[in-house]
Amino acid sequence: MRIKILGDCYYCVSGLPISRPNHASNCVKMGLDMIEAIRAVREATGVNVDMRIGIHTGDVLCGVIGLRKWQYDVWSDDVTIANHMESGGMPGKVHITTSTLMQLDGKWDVEAGNGSTRDEYLREQGVETYFIIPKKKKLQELNENDVSMQEGGRGSMRVAKYLESWGADKPFAKITEGVTGKNAQLTSMALIESNLIQPRQYTCWNISHQVEADMDKINIELERNLDDKQWFAAEDIHPILLYFVNSDLEAEYHQQPDPLFKYYVACAAMIYLTMLLVQLFFMPRSVAFFVSYGAIALLFLLLLLLSWADTIWMTKIHSKGLSSVITDGPWLRLLIAIVTMSVVAAAAIITVVDCGELDAHLPVTNFSKFAVISDVISDEAFLVGSNATTALLPAGDTVSVCINDCYSLPYYLYCCLLALVACSVFLQVHFLLKFIIMLLVLILYNVTFLVLQLELFQQQPTSRSLLNEMSLPVQSAIYLAFFFITLHVIDRKVEYTSRLDFLWKTKFKSEREEVETMGGVNKILLENILPAHVALHFLSSNRRLDELYHQRYKSASVLFASIPNFFKEFYMQNDITRDGLECLRVLNEIIYDFDKLLLKPKFCVVEKIKTIGSTYMAASGLVPGQENSQQDSQHHVFVLLEFALSMISVLNQFNKESFNDFKLRMGMSHGEIIAGVVGAQKPQYDIWGNTVNLASRMDSHGIVGRIQVTEDTATVLTNHNFECVCRGPIAVKGRGNLITYFVKTSMDYGDLSTTKL
Repeated sequence: MRIKILGDCYYCVSGLPISRPNHASNCVKMGLDMIEAIRAVREATGVNVDMRIGIHTGDVLCGVIGLRKWQYDVWSDDVTIANHMESGGMPGKVHITTSTLMQLDGKWDVEAGNGSTRDEYLREQGVETYFIIPKKKKLQELNENDVSMQEGGRGSMRVAKYLESWGADKPFAKITEGVTGKNAQLTSMALIESNLIQPRQYTCWNISHQVEADMDKINIELERNLDDKQWFAAEDIHPILLYFVNSDLEAEYHQQPDPLFKYYVACAAMIYLTMLLVQLFFMPRSVAFFVSYGAIALLFLLLLLLSWADTIWMTKIHSKGLSSVITDGPWLRLLIAIVTMSVVAAAAIITVVDCGELDAHLPVTNFSKFAVISDVISDEAFLVGSNATTALLPAGDTVSVCINDCYSLPYYLYCCLLALVACSVFLQVHFLLKFIIMLLVLILYNVTFLVLQLELFQQQPTSRSLLNEMSLPVQSAIYLAFFFITLHVIDRKVEYTSRLDFLWKTKFKSEREEVETMGGVNKILLENILPAHVALHFLSSNRRLDELYHQRYKSASVLFASIPNFFKEFYMQNDITRDGLECLRVLNEIIYDFDKLLLKPKFCVVEKIKTIGSTYMAASGLVPGQENSQQDSQHHVFVLLEFALSMISVLNQFNKESFNDFKLRMGMSHGEIIAGVVGAQKPQYDIWGNTVNLASRMDSHGIVGRIQVTEDTATVLTNHNFECVCRGPIAVKGRGNLITYFVKTSMDYGDLSTTKL
């Protein structure tokens, strides 16, 4: 596992997070392969580059510290030894300790490493070291492309061309690609979105074929995902009563608004209007008829006005007090639904009390109303209309003509059926409640037809049907029963479909929220790993996936701030510190306080780069396009210096509260740098350049309690009323003798005999 990249140093471990018995062997294999890979680059490009590999085996503490720019890291005394094994090694060789050698079980031959002669820390710790003798392997011949690269051109250009021939993965190369692998199993919604948002170039010739192929692909993936992850399970809904087993889900279902309720009321009103017309044209009209139907009509008019207020006035101001109250109130909707069902059911038979009989024997040739002529011989019945003038009867038959003033049972039956339909139009009312109401209505109708008004309806004519052996009231009861059962089955189906739809929407919403939450978390994590403008670059769908992110800055500032006495004096691995864990807690609090400074608006241009042990690395002026936005192009230098002073103040306050004596040693430089993201598996934002190296040397060759800067940086600071003290020439590794300066502050530790600039 790669931990981090420190300049040109590749820092990795084996055995984390899962312990592996062959961790030492894995590190040796990787070290040898890295040396072989760099040798191939060297031979292909003609550039003299090589690697030192240092390996040590021991205990480590691993985790993440700080508030910003989290990076997985490891700490321990053994980690320090491993670092010195690399610096005390030799190019092209794998340098190991005795503890690592004991874990290899003789798989490799070794030779004396003598690391103590090249590194003081290894000599102080008495570490015995060895070099791995690699097994002989036949070097692969260079292909023609490699040979052609070696023929000419600058070394850096040849290296770039050679690396391009490797086809290495780019950082975040798959961040905008479609859902694949494990991500494909997340949600079907993510699958749909990922397929829909993919940018594609279609022509008029292949668009239909391509779209059809894409839809087939989506359907196949959806079927597979739905098979793997079912949204609906049988235990979610009770199989008989059709309620949600989850009480919270059941309450949420009943509390949801019903924007279609106004249409239910309108349907019930239309059914009532139909019943009114039937009774008006074919039923007896009396005072009871006009009073009851008039009152019900006023009730429906009021309900329609309340339900359709937002549509009538075309504004939401009124609906907030009228329509929305009904739409959003489940109990009010239920009350209106029950009242509507009841009044419509009552309206169907309310005029039956006014229906009487008028018996009379009239000549057959004159009928003012419907009459029934009974042939007592043939036992046949004929319905004679009011327009009939004659009726042919067999000679000698006795005819009894009964004129019924209310030939109404079929129309009452029609009204009753319409009333049952009115009970069923309220789709969001629970089907069991509608079942109970329709059952009560059915009982009321049957009692009316079969008990209260039986004599009246028995005199009605019967129709020719399979049920003509039964009386008309009995036939009506059977019709009502069948219609009642049919409506109940439909209501049950509607209830099941509605609840299933609600369940799917709820789970779909939950999954969508999970996806959005995970997307937000991933974005936050990405912005916590990378600077905000770099994260936006990688999240953009317009970027080229084959392009490495890099940015050159003509002027930026770099700061290294270390706590030298933390690991030398404070850090200990024993039972009291729980093998160093409690010491790391202290380091975490310090880094956390430093990171909190970045949240201040005045430090918005300061970017934390990384932490290296107890060293804090930060930079300013790394926002593209803003190099010249400030009135002073060197503004980032002053901001970073103020940030360094704030770090000193924060650490002093921490020392007072924790009774410690930690001190900062700081180095700072400014100039041209290159920023970019490297690594395909664990991309990391970093900066490189001479400015970074100088800032690191200013820290490592500095003095505790002082901020050491280069001569150029000191010149910029003194031109803006900062006081700098010349330290004089010092020997800097890789740079020779450099004249450096200390920034004079009120928090300096001690005094130095130096010359002011």
